[in-house]
Amino acid sequence: MMKIRILRVGIALLAAVLSLAVADPALAQTSNLGEKVGNEVEALATGLFLGVAALVAIPVLSRRDVNGGLVVALLVLILGGFIFAPDAVKSVIDDLWQSVA
Repeated sequence: MMKIRILRVGIALLAAVLSLAVADPALAQTSNLGEKVGNEVEALATGLFLGVAALVAIPVLSRRDVNGGLVVALLVLILGGFIFAPDAVKSVIDDLWQSVA
């Protein structure tokens, strides 16, 4: 009876040590969860932004309003720059403020 218990405990300890040895590299690998979620949010925001821009442009195009169309196009370009290229916009704003100040 006692030998069977010792044998079972030994097998359990051996299994635990082997599982930790195998699981150690898997635990050391980092997850790209934040990057994946960020890419998914960026894709959804792109579709939402372009969809809203199209819905805003439909009445302007139906009225054949050139001034309104230019305003919508300018707003889409500016907001798109802030959304899709924040580093480039930041450098342009920094350069502009350095030339003014």
